[in-house]
Parts: sequence; C-alpha cells; structure tokens
Amino acid sequence: MLMMKCPKCQNYIRSALLAELQVIVCDQCQTQVPVDNVLISSNGFTFERNDLLKRFYRYRKLLDEVIEERNTMSTKGSVSEVSLRSIEKFMSVLQGMMAGARDHYRCEFTRPIQVRLRYLQQECAGSIYNMSMDGACIETAGRNPLPRVNGIITLSFQLPQQDHTHVITGEVCWTQKGESDGNRGHHSGVRFTYLDEPSRAVLWQFISTMAKQKLSAEQK
Repeated sequence: MLMMKCPKCQNYIRSALLAELQVIVCDQCQTQVPVDNVLISSNGFTFERNDLLKRFYRYRKLLDEVIEERNTMSTKGSVSEVSLRSIEKFMSVLQGMMAGARDHYRCEFTRPIQVRLRYLQQECAGSIYNMSMDGACIETAGRNPLPRVNGIITLSFQLPQQDHTHVITGEVCWTQKGESDGNRGHHSGVRFTYLDEPSRAVLWQFISTMAKQKLSAEQK
C-alpha cells in the first residue's frame, strides 16, 4: 500500500494510486495537496518509495531467491511450520514492496474479464486476469498460437457492468507457453500502446474505484 503524510493536517493519506497522481484530496482534512514523499507500507514495514526505486533490482533479485528457498523448504518434510510461516511472511513483505514500486496500480480480477484478441492474423477468445492503466495480463487457450513477444495485439472487451466495448492496441511484452490439451493456457503480458481519451477516462474511473473499494475492505 502507498501512503504519504498530509502537509496540512499531518495525518497519513493512503491510496494505491499515489504513484499516478500529482495532487490528492486528504480524506481527513479534505484539503487538496500535492503528492510528495510517497511511502510503501508492506506488512508492518515502511519504505521511502524513491529509495526503493534506486534499489529495485536488488530487492527483485532477493525476492526471487526467497521464492526459490520457500519452494525448496516446502518439499522437505524436516522443515518446521514456524520456519515456513516466517519465510512466507518475509516473501509477502518483499512482494508488497515490489507492488508499491510499480508506476501503475494493478487491478486483480476475481472473475476474469472476457476479451476478444487479434494477433498473428487470427482472432480468438481470452481472459484478462489483471489490468492497469499501462497494460494487462491475459490468458488464451493452449490450442491457439502463442503471441509473439514485441508483436502487436488488439484487445476488445467490456468492463464489468458496462455496455461499451473498448478496443485497445498493445504490444506483447512477455509470454508463458501453455499446454495444447487445455489444462493450462498461454499467459501473456500486454503493454497498451494506444488508448483513446474516452477509453482512458473510463478505465481510470474503473481502476480508481476498484482501488478505493479494496482499501475500504482492508481497513474494515
């Protein structure tokens, strides 16, 4: 979670969108203030976001090593539950740090959004598992061709409880090959390269609403 101290009332403003805003209204004193000195709060630990960004790759490498160690420990019956819980907590802290370092809040969907995809001169159905103002993670059936990294892809979808179909062009950043038997589909990361202003406004409203709802649920 991202937060900053309000320069007016000195209370903390919490919002997952702070990295994308220049000004924000403090929910305590209702004053519009500039976004500055953003902090990342992760499971009881707090970091200055700018400091973390300077050391991002070091912490990213550390997270990879912790995940590998957790996986190794999980396969050994001699490892105690206390040790497993501790490394899970450490991993959660690092994952929270990495999430706070992103430039755009990533909205996770409990129910994937259905999407029509066009790439490699063919069209198929897929699912969107998460989305930000910058891009999305999609899944397609393993029987379909694997999208090509750096290739162009077009997404056509409707946001929940909306009738308008958004058509967004993107570039494939990474892929993970699935299985043709249908047990596991292809996963791909897409970076949006063209987003018209009406779609951008609607998408921002949707993502910011989802972020506020998530924060409210966490604070209950």
